[in-house]
Amino acid sequence: MSTATLTIVSDDPMLKDPGKCEMVLVPLDKYNALLKRLEDLEDVVDMVEALKEPHRPLAEYLAEMKARADV
Repeated sequence: MSTATLTIVSDDPMLKDPGKCEMVLVPLDKYNALLKRLEDLEDVVDMVEALKEPHRPLAEYLAEMKARADV
């Protein structure tokens, strides 16, 4: 295992006191994979929310649209 030293250059006191702030260093490929999984999770949440909305069978909707077009 290798060791790295991180020097934080900032005027923000939260970043200067390690006891007040937590950080995680992650390789870029792992970070991008995490973002992708988060986007997928957001899509699932959106899908669940959409299923809670009122809906009807597609055939019923298409029949209504056809009836409107015939008028």
